[in-house]
Amino acid sequence: MELNLMRILYEYQEADKEAALITVISSENINNCSIGDMLLINAEGTLLAGNLDNDIIRKRAAQQGKICIDRGLSRKALINLPDGNAEIFVNSFCNEDRLIIAGAGTVSLNIYKLARTVGYKITILDNRPDMLTKERFPEAYELLLGDIAENLKLCSSSIKENTNIVIATHHHEFDEKSLQTVISSPARYIGVLGNSRRVAGYFKNLESLNISNELMNRVHSPIGLDIGGKRTAEIALSVMAEIQAVKYQRPGGFISKK
Repeated sequence: MELNLMRILYEYQEADKEAALITVISSENINNCSIGDMLLINAEGTLLAGNLDNDIIRKRAAQQGKICIDRGLSRKALINLPDGNAEIFVNSFCNEDRLIIAGAGTVSLNIYKLARTVGYKITILDNRPDMLTKERFPEAYELLLGDIAENLKLCSSSIKENTNIVIATHHHEFDEKSLQTVISSPARYIGVLGNSRRVAGYFKNLESLNISNELMNRVHSPIGLDIGGKRTAEIALSVMAEIQAVKYQRPGGFISKK
């Protein structure tokens, strides 16, 4: 059973599917529920494999597993019944949202800090070794130094529907080439930090390359939600707010006005 469970978990991870592995770590006066019993559920809470035979505990554990997947958590949970209780540990295997930032300037640094707080897996690209350092971006998953557009091409195979891309290169030097590289990708979000006139020029050149209006309309520029502020940290906040709004398909308005 355990080998089958682990095989299914491996297959889910390879397919970028979310799952939760649930293990009984204590059991008092509960029939058919022993320490070490395991369950594997998918993101909908459906049982995939396991040897936990107590129907009530299995159902409650699956509910806890679904909550943990939804919230991106791994944690202990206590399940109480009239005659006893069982403690479980839920190990969630969740898809991480990915953020690729082209440019390692001050705005990018603040975007990185906010994105890490929210839980994004972050790749940062720049051609300036003094800016792209582990000291500045200690929790980044990946720092790619060198030609930004070329490094974006190397990332192209890993850009998926849960990938977000922010283009904010130094003095906008590589913005247009970066946009040309990723515009046809399946990324959920593509944003360019630049004024409308400059980005309009990018779009005009994209038209000459036969890039469709549908693809160009996906690009967010000017970047961010209109929440005010001109400081770099405030701009970064508006960018992350827009990325989150796109993720959850929300307009980004006031909750109190709904």
